[in-house]
Amino acid sequence: SHNDTYLSKLQELQHRHLETVAALQLGPSQTDSLRETISSDFNAIAEVLRGVWITRLPSERIVEYVSGDGEIRSAQLLHAYLEARGHSSNWLDARKVLVVEPNNNTIAIDWPLSQEKLNAWATDVKTDFLVITGYVAATHDGVATTLKRNGSDLSASIFGALLGADSVTIWTDVDGVYS
Repeated sequence: SHNDTYLSKLQELQHRHLETVAALQLGPSQTDSLRETISSDFNAIAEVLRGVWITRLPSERIVEYVSGDGEIRSAQLLHAYLEARGHSSNWLDARKVLVVEPNNNTIAIDWPLSQEKLNAWATDVKTDFLVITGYVAATHDGVATTLKRNGSDLSASIFGALLGADSVTIWTDVDGVYS
Protein backbone atom coordinates (compact mmCIF):
# COMPACT_ATOMS: atom_id res chain seq x y z
CA SER A 1 0.00 0.00 0.00
CA HIS A 2 1.01 3.59 -0.62
CA ASN A 3 1.79 5.48 2.60
CA ASP A 4 0.66 9.10 2.21
CA THR A 5 1.39 10.29 5.74
CA TYR A 6 4.17 12.48 4.28
CA LEU A 7 1.57 15.12 3.43
CA SER A 8 0.15 15.47 6.95
CA LYS A 9 3.68 15.53 8.40
CA LEU A 10 4.66 18.24 5.93
CA GLN A 11 1.56 20.27 6.83
CA GLU A 12 2.39 19.93 10.54
CA LEU A 13 5.92 21.16 9.86
CA GLN A 14 4.62 24.12 7.85
CA HIS A 15 2.23 24.97 10.68
CA ARG A 16 5.14 24.95 13.17
CA HIS A 17 7.07 27.35 10.95
CA LEU A 18 4.08 29.68 10.68
CA GLU A 19 3.64 29.57 14.48
CA THR A 20 7.31 30.53 14.83
CA VAL A 21 6.79 33.51 12.54
CA ALA A 22 3.89 34.65 14.73
CA ALA A 23 5.93 34.16 17.92
CA LEU A 24 8.79 36.32 16.60
CA GLN A 25 6.52 39.40 16.76
CA LEU A 26 7.72 40.86 13.49
CA GLY A 27 6.22 43.81 11.69
CA PRO A 28 3.17 43.19 9.50
CA SER A 29 5.07 43.37 6.19
CA GLN A 30 7.81 41.00 7.42
CA THR A 31 5.20 38.60 8.77
CA ASP A 32 3.25 38.62 5.51
CA SER A 33 6.40 38.20 3.43
CA LEU A 34 7.69 35.28 5.51
CA ARG A 35 4.29 33.57 5.57
CA GLU A 36 4.07 33.86 1.79
CA THR A 37 7.62 32.52 1.32
CA ILE A 38 7.02 29.61 3.70
CA SER A 39 3.75 28.68 2.01
CA SER A 40 5.33 28.83 -1.44
CA ASP A 41 8.35 26.78 -0.39
CA PHE A 42 6.25 24.14 1.33
CA ASN A 43 4.01 23.90 -1.74
CA ALA A 44 7.11 23.24 -3.85
CA ILE A 45 8.30 20.55 -1.45
CA ALA A 46 4.83 18.97 -1.45
CA GLU A 47 4.95 18.76 -5.25
CA VAL A 48 8.40 17.16 -5.17
CA LEU A 49 7.31 14.65 -2.52
CA ARG A 50 4.12 13.86 -4.42
CA GLY A 51 6.25 12.97 -7.44
CA VAL A 52 8.30 10.63 -5.26
CA TRP A 53 5.11 9.18 -3.75
CA ILE A 54 3.58 8.53 -7.18
CA THR A 55 6.68 7.04 -8.76
CA ARG A 56 8.15 5.47 -5.63
CA LEU A 57 11.50 6.63 -6.95
CA PRO A 58 13.28 8.79 -4.38
CA SER A 59 16.61 9.99 -5.68
CA GLU A 60 19.60 11.15 -3.68
CA ARG A 61 19.24 14.60 -5.24
CA ILE A 62 15.64 14.89 -4.03
CA VAL A 63 16.69 13.83 -0.52
CA GLU A 64 19.44 16.46 -0.61
CA TYR A 65 17.02 19.17 -1.79
CA VAL A 66 14.37 18.43 0.83
CA SER A 67 16.72 17.83 3.75
CA GLY A 68 18.46 21.18 3.26
CA ASP A 69 15.28 23.23 3.25
CA GLY A 70 15.17 23.74 7.02
CA GLU A 71 18.46 25.65 6.88
CA ILE A 72 16.95 28.12 4.44
CA ARG A 73 13.99 28.70 6.72
CA SER A 74 16.18 29.12 9.82
CA ALA A 75 18.31 31.77 8.12
CA GLN A 76 15.25 33.66 6.89
CA LEU A 77 13.69 33.61 10.36
CA LEU A 78 16.86 34.77 12.12
CA HIS A 79 17.37 37.53 9.56
CA ALA A 80 13.78 38.74 9.99
CA TYR A 81 14.12 38.66 13.78
CA LEU A 82 17.31 40.74 13.71
CA GLU A 83 15.78 43.27 11.33
CA ALA A 84 12.64 43.53 13.47
CA ARG A 85 14.84 44.31 16.47
CA GLY A 86 16.46 47.21 14.61
CA HIS A 87 19.68 45.52 13.53
CA SER A 88 21.13 45.80 10.05
CA SER A 89 21.02 42.24 8.72
CA ASN A 90 21.31 40.35 5.48
CA TRP A 91 21.01 36.64 4.76
CA LEU A 92 22.68 34.42 2.23
CA ASP A 93 21.44 31.14 0.82
CA ALA A 94 24.77 29.29 0.60
CA ARG A 95 23.48 27.42 -2.45
CA LYS A 96 23.99 30.66 -4.40
CA VAL A 97 27.73 30.81 -3.74
CA LEU A 98 29.09 27.56 -2.29
CA VAL A 99 29.90 25.14 -5.12
CA VAL A 100 30.72 21.54 -4.27
CA GLU A 101 30.72 18.13 -5.87
CA PRO A 102 29.35 15.29 -3.74
CA ASN A 103 31.35 12.07 -3.66
CA ASN A 104 29.73 9.31 -1.59
CA ASN A 105 29.74 10.63 2.00
CA THR A 106 32.13 13.52 1.31
CA ILE A 107 32.21 16.63 -0.81
CA ALA A 108 34.86 18.43 -2.83
CA ILE A 109 34.71 22.22 -2.48
CA ASP A 110 35.40 24.37 -5.52
CA TRP A 111 37.26 27.04 -3.54
CA PRO A 112 38.08 29.44 -6.42
CA LEU A 113 34.55 29.46 -7.85
CA SER A 114 32.94 29.71 -4.41
CA GLN A 115 35.21 32.64 -3.51
CA GLU A 116 34.37 34.37 -6.81
CA LYS A 117 30.63 33.92 -6.28
CA LEU A 118 30.78 35.10 -2.66
CA ASN A 119 32.81 38.16 -3.63
CA ALA A 120 30.29 39.03 -6.36
CA TRP A 121 27.37 38.59 -3.96
CA ALA A 122 29.00 40.66 -1.21
CA THR A 123 29.98 43.58 -3.45
CA ASP A 124 27.14 45.84 -2.33
CA VAL A 125 26.34 44.21 1.01
CA LYS A 126 26.71 46.54 3.97
CA THR A 127 25.38 45.05 7.18
CA ASP A 128 26.07 44.49 10.87
CA PHE A 129 24.91 40.86 10.76
CA LEU A 130 25.26 38.35 7.96
CA VAL A 131 23.20 35.19 8.39
CA ILE A 132 24.44 32.36 6.15
CA THR A 133 22.76 29.02 5.79
CA GLY A 134 24.73 26.04 6.99
CA TYR A 135 24.70 22.50 5.64
CA VAL A 136 23.59 23.41 2.08
CA ALA A 137 25.46 24.09 -1.13
CA ALA A 138 25.00 23.56 -4.86
CA THR A 139 26.77 21.47 -7.46
CA HIS A 140 28.47 22.92 -10.54
CA ASP A 141 25.24 22.40 -12.47
CA GLY A 142 23.25 24.33 -9.85
CA VAL A 143 21.55 21.38 -8.17
CA ALA A 144 20.92 21.78 -4.43
CA THR A 145 22.94 19.44 -2.26
CA THR A 146 24.15 19.20 1.33
CA LEU A 147 27.53 19.04 3.00
CA LYS A 148 26.61 15.65 4.48
CA ARG A 149 27.06 14.66 8.12
CA ASN A 150 28.36 17.52 10.33
CA GLY A 151 27.78 19.82 7.36
CA SER A 152 26.71 22.79 9.47
CA ASP A 153 30.00 22.80 11.35
CA LEU A 154 31.86 22.33 8.09
CA SER A 155 30.01 25.20 6.42
CA ALA A 156 30.93 27.51 9.32
CA SER A 157 34.58 26.71 8.70
CA ILE A 158 34.20 27.07 4.92
CA PHE A 159 32.60 30.51 5.20
CA GLY A 160 35.10 31.52 7.87
CA ALA A 161 37.85 30.80 5.33
CA LEU A 162 36.00 32.44 2.40
CA LEU A 163 35.29 35.57 4.45
CA GLY A 164 38.82 35.75 5.87
CA ALA A 165 37.65 35.43 9.48
CA ASP A 166 40.27 35.52 12.23
CA SER A 167 38.47 32.68 14.01
CA VAL A 168 35.38 30.48 13.92
CA THR A 169 33.56 29.40 17.07
CA ILE A 170 31.30 26.36 16.84
CA TRP A 171 28.79 25.72 19.61
CA THR A 172 27.79 22.08 19.79
CA ASP A 173 24.62 20.84 21.45
CA VAL A 174 25.49 17.67 23.35
CA ASP A 175 22.51 16.26 25.25
CA GLY A 176 20.99 19.73 25.56
CA VAL A 177 24.18 21.31 26.91
CA TYR A 178 26.17 23.59 24.66
CA SER A 179 29.94 23.29 24.78
